[in-house]
Amino acid sequence: MATATTAAPAAHLARPGRALDPIQRQAALENALSCALYFVRQDATPQNLWAATARTNRALTLLKQASAELGRG
Repeated sequence: MATATTAAPAAHLARPGRALDPIQRQAALENALSCALYFVRQDATPQNLWAATARTNRALTLLKQASAELGRG
């Protein structure tokens, strides 16, 4: 989970319209999926399911961005 020290860079990278280089995107994608799996493996509470869904949506957004950039190239 993000701490105060890791949340600032993550928020900076997640700004709309900001392109990530392929390495940054892969790291962010892996992190989002890892966080989603973490929450899925916890107790099935509404909060954990919501958090897992949010992280999965972030991973899907990153995949869509990567696909769109490959389509332009």
